[in-house]
Amino acid sequence: CLGAIPQATESICWGASKENAAVTHMTAQPSLLTTPETWHLLVTQTPAKEKAKEGETVVLNCYFNSPRRSSLTDLKVKWYKEDEKGQMDLLGNDVTVLPNNSRVFMSGDLSQGDASLMILNVTISDHGIYFCEVTLPDGNVVTGDGTKLRIRRALGNI
Repeated sequence: CLGAIPQATESICWGASKENAAVTHMTAQPSLLTTPETWHLLVTQTPAKEKAKEGETVVLNCYFNSPRRSSLTDLKVKWYKEDEKGQMDLLGNDVTVLPNNSRVFMSGDLSQGDASLMILNVTISDHGIYFCEVTLPDGNVVTGDGTKLRIRRALGNI
């Protein structure tokens, strides 16, 4: 090309081509950068300590959130208890793990990030520290800080 106008046109075309390349690159780049953060999960258990009297119903709260809200249903939730006897799984994916135990239920809505646990008719043997554990689709596990449950004997019981 001779003259200023064709060179200007070439320059503009070349610039547009570079911009398109940059846009394509930018579109691909964030997905690569955000992949590790996609499954950054926070699991919160409240309260840290809970007291109940024998026979009462207790709800131990567990909430989790992730930037990928639409994928919350892909997560696996498990509850386990630790006490002087060791660790015992109680509930996994809304199914009671313990045989013949109809007192332990998942009371939250997993699709809303609520994995709260309900224990009906608590007994002294229910005392311990309860942990809410969330397993991500990539296999990583995030566990809450735990809720320590203390059971008081009901009056009249020895």
